[in-house]
Amino acid sequence: MRFFLSLCCSAAVSGVFAPQAGVAQQLPPIFGFANKDRIPEVNKSGSPVFDKLRNEAMKKKLPLVIYLTGSSWCSQCNIFTREYIKKTNFKNAAGKKFIFWLVDTKQAPGNSPGTFKFKMVPEEAAKIVGCADSPRAPYVVLGPPAVFIIDPVSGELIKSLFPKSEVDKYGKPLDKIIEETWNNRINRKKLN
Repeated sequence: MRFFLSLCCSAAVSGVFAPQAGVAQQLPPIFGFANKDRIPEVNKSGSPVFDKLRNEAMKKKLPLVIYLTGSSWCSQCNIFTREYIKKTNFKNAAGKKFIFWLVDTKQAPGNSPGTFKFKMVPEEAAKIVGCADSPRAPYVVLGPPAVFIIDPVSGELIKSLFPKSEVDKYGKPLDKIIEETWNNRINRKKLN
């Protein structure tokens, strides 16, 4: 049963259950984006956790990384967490090379995996990250697992990674991708 649910979830994400025309019309794109008009000002997000982490990232001049997962229902999230987030090098880099916030989600009652109708845990996280059906969030993705790399000062989304295959194409551990993305951002700012 678990394999079947995992298969359905993967099929829904890849668009197997929807005609191509329908997939082409879906917004937002799979890889996530920032609603630029909704990016909160510093300390005005409505999420004390986000504000605290953003302030820490600004103080340390590091990127803020948000990882959206569904550990209780998303098999792809569990694979992603095991292969990237739980690695020693990632744990050692968190707090030193980037500020990290893990946002775990639960399925909304009555919804099956693959529908991406979920509620956030903690509830305040919904003010920051969400799925296609929660357009009020500043950072939106089709569904978990997703990683957002954010410039804490501007709130700009530098890079989003979704799913495991997106990370695998870089051929590096996730912490190195984050570090390289941030260094490229800093170098571009210096050139301008």
